[in-house]
Amino acid sequence: MVDTEIDLRGLGLPEPRGSRRGPERREAICDAVFELLGEVGYDRMTMDAVATRARASKATIYRTWPDKPGLVAEALVNRLGATPDAPDTGSLRGDLMALMSRACEFINSPDGEVITGVLTAAARNPALGRTVHECTYESKHCINETIIRNAAARGEISPDADPELLHEVMYALILTRKLTSDEPFDEEYSKHVVDDVVIPLLRSRCCDEGAAAGDHRG
Repeated sequence: MVDTEIDLRGLGLPEPRGSRRGPERREAICDAVFELLGEVGYDRMTMDAVATRARASKATIYRTWPDKPGLVAEALVNRLGATPDAPDTGSLRGDLMALMSRACEFINSPDGEVITGVLTAAARNPALGRTVHECTYESKHCINETIIRNAAARGEISPDADPELLHEVMYALILTRKLTSDEPFDEEYSKHVVDDVVIPLLRSRCCDEGAAAGDHRG
């Protein structure tokens, strides 16, 4: 499969070739993509079906997006590219619970179902995979950095705590639960992830550094 390069330009919507339809037409096409992805999945969705659902001409679709990965990538950016503000509750636990609540709300939504399905297709298409990574991680990474920075400033964790842990652990746990079980994404699950996994992991660096300092003094 050809690895089509997708120009995200910092997750701003790229100007499609030959498009004279304006933002409303573009929005309708992206909405149609998400609707069809939710109904039939990535593999069964066709660009012709998108044109029909969006009431756009097939010529417009194919002139603007040369292939399905490019069309889906644009729909992902349109729907998920924005970066929300980081939670600021005044405590690390409060911020992590707010972040988990957002993530669980999303994974339970129709858009969450779409992303779960697209992840499988992204594994087979590097260009689409990069777009998923941009939308679900890179554009949201500043949230993790802000949470860690604020917690370190309050003295709750070490300044060296790694924001990558929030993505690598929290979201891996959510995705694994989504793919392998029917267990709910509720407040009890959020508490489990935050209290039993993420906070101990973030604070373990402080303990490790303290132990290392003691060994050095000894």
